[in-house]
Amino acid sequence: MRRIVLSLFFLSFPFLSSCTPQPQPQLVEEVPQVEAFDRVDPEISLPWGQDERTVVTVSKSCQTLNIYNYGKLVRTFPVVLGRNPGRKLYQGDRRTPNGLYTIIDSDPHPRWWRFMLLDYPSEEDARRYRQELSQGKVPGHKHGGPGPGGAIGIHGSDREAFNRAKINWTLGCISFLNGDMKEFEKMVSLGTLVYIHD
Repeated sequence: MRRIVLSLFFLSFPFLSSCTPQPQPQLVEEVPQVEAFDRVDPEISLPWGQDERTVVTVSKSCQTLNIYNYGKLVRTFPVVLGRNPGRKLYQGDRRTPNGLYTIIDSDPHPRWWRFMLLDYPSEEDARRYRQELSQGKVPGHKHGGPGPGGAIGIHGSDREAFNRAKINWTLGCISFLNGDMKEFEKMVSLGTLVYIHD
């Protein structure tokens, strides 16, 4: 239920369908770090509750990732996504999923500097996969299909030239330039919500 309410809230944001540049802080030092996100201001009331003060949105069409603190935009990063357009349905389709996810793990990575795992597939993703599988829309459906996939996350890049050229090259993940990934990891924590939309 919480995810449904949050999804409806994000859909009501007018900026989610626009690639218009958003206001940026002048200095990186002005952006609060994780410790600052943990302080609760009693005068601020968020529609999703005080336990989710930092929220990330990813616009696939704009190739941007925005970080909000208490509903205010604090940083926008350029990102690249899965090689194929559209919403992820099954393992190997090389698409980035759409929906509301949570960062559930964060580890160093030998290829991408750091990998932050999202809790894909969600219940909605699994339901959609079963429906499409039953309708024969998943390759290999007669033999059970490839499954909905997993291991979708946010990570750095070993192809920074592709990232700079805005070429979507991943198998479905969200990829930063490594310098941006280092900034991003200071601004989020395990449990941060990530809303991915077209």
